[in-house]
Amino acid sequence: MVRVLTAGLPERVGSPFGLVRRRLRDKLPPRVPATPVPPAPAQAPVRRLMPECTECGVPGRPEAFRDGLCRPCRESDHTP
Repeated sequence: MVRVLTAGLPERVGSPFGLVRRRLRDKLPPRVPATPVPPAPAQAPVRRLMPECTECGVPGRPEAFRDGLCRPCRESDHTP
């Protein structure tokens, strides 16, 4: 194990810092040229649908309509 770690080292080291710096610099992989990142495709705007009463056309929340009718239209249909 020691032989593997010390392979290629000089017998005398004058500056440990300089030795480590040089070995790190020599062992670094080459820099990869930066490739331009393609722009993200433009996304279509999100369309939100608002339900409407089938009788009078009033918009509202989905839970406000039963059988496609708003409360006033439901109540007017069921009054004798």
